[in-house]
Amino acid sequence: MRALTADLAASIHPRPAATTLILRDGGAGLEVLMVRRSLEASFMPGAYVFPGGAVDEADASEACLAACDESSEMLVARIGHPTQVGDRAAAFAVAALRETFEECGLWLGARAGQAPGEVERERHRARLRDGAALAGVAAAAGLGLHTSVLQPWSHWVTPLGLPKRFDTLFFVAPCPPGQRPREDAGETTSLEWVFPPEALARHAEGGFHMEFATVNTVRSLLPFAGGGVGALLEHARALRDLGPLHPRLRVGAGGRIEKVLLPGDPGYEEATLPAG
Repeated sequence: MRALTADLAASIHPRPAATTLILRDGGAGLEVLMVRRSLEASFMPGAYVFPGGAVDEADASEACLAACDESSEMLVARIGHPTQVGDRAAAFAVAALRETFEECGLWLGARAGQAPGEVERERHRARLRDGAALAGVAAAAGLGLHTSVLQPWSHWVTPLGLPKRFDTLFFVAPCPPGQRPREDAGETTSLEWVFPPEALARHAEGGFHMEFATVNTVRSLLPFAGGGVGALLEHARALRDLGPLHPRLRVGAGGRIEKVLLPGDPGYEEATLPAG
């Protein structure tokens, strides 16, 4: 793959996005839910990712804010300040809830027996896919928006030089009791619960394709893999410095991308794009 020239890259602005690591306790330890993107997807086709997507304008609506179980001030203090997104925190959190329900059918934060049944769930998901706002779907389902179950985990910005860029907050949240995920058969074609060390081993063998930020995020779970969801969430609640990570591209002859670099990697400071 070739990087954009510096002039073209400057015109591509990152779009706000949110994604959620949904966690459960498994037989070997911590498990995280991953979905496989459609081979026809315009972004990361065929890759295994966490449920997520772009923040929509409606995610910051007054109706959505009123349905949240936290005030805007609390969301800014708990999410906005650590991640440096400030007063946009509520929109990121609502987007994380919406994308999770749309892509894998889980209504995060709902108590056991409170979530809609399968037929009703699919009807609500179809409304979201058709452009309905999450606040309206929540009202129809008699549910609230439980932003309080989301804990910020990391903040990634797609490298300059790629044709699509996102400014993404990664959240962690427990799988709601009594609910079973289901792919949407559109954007996502399959899903599975994975044990982080096994996911990384399968990726290294070429059988479980993940992109750079996803691989690094799965690696961030390794210290908690043998434990449980509770320990990881307790750690997440204590995080205070989650400013954005800005990977850079190392570009070779002809503009070909050779490697993605993180701050501190050799060559990071010198990494530049070809002139346009």
